[in-house]
Amino acid sequence: MPRETFTRRKWLAAVTGGLTAGCGGRVGGGETPTATATETPATATPPPTTSTGSAGEIADASTTADASFEQGSGTCALQADPIPEGTWPMPHHDPAGTNAAPAANGPTGFPLNERWTMSALEAQVTFPVADDSFVYLVAADPDSAPSVPTAAVLCHDPRRNGEIQWRYKVDAMPIGPPVAAAGLVYVPFGPREDARVLAIDRTNGRLRGAYDLPGRFVGELGTAGTSLVMPSEDAYRVVDARTGEFCWSFTPNEVRRTDRRDRKIRAAAVGDGVAYIGTGYPDGEPTTEIGHLYAVDPSIAGMRWHVPMDGPVGRIAVAEGVVVATTGNGVAGFDPETGEALWSATADASVRPATLAVTGDIAVYGTRRTLHGLDLKTGAERWSLPFGVRGDVIFVGDVLYAVGRSDPTSQRILLAAVDAPSGKLRWQQEIYDPIVDVMAANGYLYSITSDGRLFAFTSI
Repeated sequence: MPRETFTRRKWLAAVTGGLTAGCGGRVGGGETPTATATETPATATPPPTTSTGSAGEIADASTTADASFEQGSGTCALQADPIPEGTWPMPHHDPAGTNAAPAANGPTGFPLNERWTMSALEAQVTFPVADDSFVYLVAADPDSAPSVPTAAVLCHDPRRNGEIQWRYKVDAMPIGPPVAAAGLVYVPFGPREDARVLAIDRTNGRLRGAYDLPGRFVGELGTAGTSLVMPSEDAYRVVDARTGEFCWSFTPNEVRRTDRRDRKIRAAAVGDGVAYIGTGYPDGEPTTEIGHLYAVDPSIAGMRWHVPMDGPVGRIAVAEGVVVATTGNGVAGFDPETGEALWSATADASVRPATLAVTGDIAVYGTRRTLHGLDLKTGAERWSLPFGVRGDVIFVGDVLYAVGRSDPTSQRILLAAVDAPSGKLRWQQEIYDPIVDVMAANGYLYSITSDGRLFAFTSI
């Protein structure tokens, strides 16, 4: 199938229509359905203007003209609406980056019991996502013969003990987890410098489009209202998840028309129609004490505000009128309207950027030694727990789930459940399989392992 290029002149064109979420049909492995993507003509638009004022100042968008914001022909809405109960459509759960799910998403009591397991031994699996009926992930074998990597996008039915409903095979390695949006499963495949995004129909596992993403792909695809976010290292791109039309993009390095390595995109979240984008040096390069946080408002076609950070931004979450961002050595809260710094907290050790989660008035982050619960409004520490995280942390209702060690000198890996308001340990169990991440949907707690397994836990 010919590859379409996702550039400023040729936009992603996913098939429109009334697709029904879920994998009702079955497709045998190895099928190669014909793509039905079409090309949408680009609309010539003069360069928009952007605000480049300091934090706390929302300047008139017409004061400074640059090429950091590009407007497309699409009209998608960038929304951070709550995700429907029972679903987990993207990594970190929601557009706001809170990594929090309703209580109905997961088990209701302890201890937990393994209900079913999917094994893809000696393969790699991505973080799973889910709609209200099915679970989607990618299993990949980088060493398949004859030296051609093979991956499969899988649809599981949790009500049938994880039975596979369909699979779609790809001769490439995934470079990020899938996203479930607008009746499709979007999956990025590598290499990162030449990423390709596949759009697969959730109802039957058939390919609906395959498109190139210029620039080095980083992070993860995301969904936000009717928007699909497709970030590269240099640009935050937004397309319409229903039609594939290009809506807009923001390029941090174009704000001052300089190419600086500390403006490479590392994290993003959405709140009230505004994208909050964090930058810093790319992974694998020497870390510097420089980073940036941008608030980009498509309604004014540019930046709302910008603040410098004391290190590369790791994670961002937006909740209860506060933008929370982590760096290598701490956490800070900002006013979403002005960028004013509301509070900051210095960590006792290096912050693991994948451990920011927010629920109610509690923000939790972790290091290799300790979990910390902060007051979302003031940044004051409410509690700390001697538990060194090794993967993500998530909220399911008022329960925080984490994988890690209670003793940094021990090799025992634990799955723990913590009461969010008090920080008290509610339950923990030693895990003999190398769990690296967890999520909750359909009433199950799901976990993936480094040796290619997906576990589904429920209350006993």
